[in-house]
Amino acid sequence: MEIFIITICNKKEDYSNNLIEKYINLIKKFYKLSYIDISFKTVKVKKNLYDKEYKKAISLIKPNSTLVALDENGKHMSSLDFSKKIKLLAENNAQIYFLIGGPDGLSDFVKKKADLIVSLSDLTFPHQLAKIILTEQIYRSICIMNKHPYHRS
Repeated sequence: MEIFIITICNKKEDYSNNLIEKYINLIKKFYKLSYIDISFKTVKVKKNLYDKEYKKAISLIKPNSTLVALDENGKHMSSLDFSKKIKLLAENNAQIYFLIGGPDGLSDFVKKKADLIVSLSDLTFPHQLAKIILTEQIYRSICIMNKHPYHRS
């Protein structure tokens, strides 16, 4: 199975690279993980208008894949519930795509296309931190599935 994390983001700071690389190396023993960063134009006509970027993101998703959109109003899950969902998705799909939206959140277009909308927290995070948290939770899910002691519950 392949996992893709798509972000709509202009920030290219490298402060997150060490942690992301750490989790990529741990995850790649189980799944292939790839990141796709889509830059957006900073000038926009009205709030939450990243249509071109969202359409590009959706166009990258292969047929018969699952799209999990991240949104502050999405479903709240424990790490155990998230792991169960990842396991179920992995059993039924060759690819899972996670989408971290633009600075003003997800468009209605993306929300309608998403198979599942998940919240990482009630808190709001910058994109790079959301990528780290999501990647760590994917790794934690794998550990839960494989009864690895990384997750203690």
